Amino acid sequence: MIKILLSISLCFLFSISVYAQQDTPISEVKASEIELLNEQDEQRNQEIANQLGFVLPKYTDNPSYIITFKDPSPNESGVEIDLDEKGFNKIESPYTFPALSIGFHDVRFRFTDSENSVKILEYELIVIPRAPIVDTPEISISSVSVSGSALANSDVLYILSGNAYHTTGTVQTDSQGKWSVTIESEQEFIPGIYTFTALARKYGYSSTLSTPLTFNIGESSTQKTEEIKQSGISFSFKSINKDNILNIFKENRDLLFLILGSIVLGLGIGAFIKTVLTNSKSEKKNKEVEGLIKKSDSKDANKTLREIFGDDTTSKEETVETKEEVKEESEKEPEKQESIINKDVFLKKYKMVDPDDDKGVEKKKKKKIKVSLTSKD
Repeated sequence: MIKILLSISLCFLFSISVYAQQDTPISEVKASEIELLNEQDEQRNQEIANQLGFVLPKYTDNPSYIITFKDPSPNESGVEIDLDEKGFNKIESPYTFPALSIGFHDVRFRFTDSENSVKILEYELIVIPRAPIVDTPEISISSVSVSGSALANSDVLYILSGNAYHTTGTVQTDSQGKWSVTIESEQEFIPGIYTFTALARKYGYSSTLSTPLTFNIGESSTQKTEEIKQSGISFSFKSINKDNILNIFKENRDLLFLILGSIVLGLGIGAFIKTVLTNSKSEKKNKEVEGLIKKSDSKDANKTLREIFGDDTTSKEETVETKEEVKEESEKEPEKQESIINKDVFLKKYKMVDPDDDKGVEKKKKKKIKVSLTSKD
């Protein structure tokens, strides 16, 4: 009997432990199944979208969004679109959406793929308002006035913060999208840096935040801004003269730095160019020397450069000295030599001329000839 009771109790405990291990909440099972189905659906849509060549975003602030696609069908049967279940219409690339309203839109595309199978691509597109545009504010020590533009007939939520100050508010745009707000402080604003941002909201859909606008509040910043506006930092070269040149450099120190920087830059560029030219000349001379060495005879192989170029210099000097000697010899007057002839030669050459008569003397130039007579032994 005891054995029977023990066996029954063991079976009961085993069954309880098994059921306890398999007990899983129904909500967890559904959530995991939904998540898996969503992943499979997104993967399928991604594969279909790759065939069209584009992916539609989930959010856009452009109601006239433009898409560019391709027709994957072999027969170019085209692509059709269905907006908010109004029926399919054939479209061409590029396609511009027809100014969609703010809110949710159901978009479906139907086309034929490369295997002649009809595919449907589904998207959920949400159009949101565009971020507001914030103009330059008007600032005083106790108030800040800001204006701008946003979606017509929408709400603009703004935030002003800085120096432990934080405030929010809402202002509505008119039919043209204009809005303005004046934020006043119960006490004066603490001097420092403040930031203003805003977003637009319509039909429960909000835009992204506007570009943050940062500005200073305080007497020092206001006076500094007024001084810059009055004095100015611009100048004209025509207005520079001997009387005001020092004042211009004092008021515009950036101009002095610019001139000095230009001079230093010019000197650096000049030095660089000079170095390049010098190097090119030295390389040219080195090449000429190498050419002369290569052209020299094998006899001069053991000579030094001084000996090779010294011979050339010596030969040039000898040539110059030779020319000078020839020139000096040519400039010297020829020495007069007395011509001595004997009697027979004289009679032979001058037998028809009487030396005592003037007929034998030339008219243009008279020559004196010294004659000496010798007798033969």
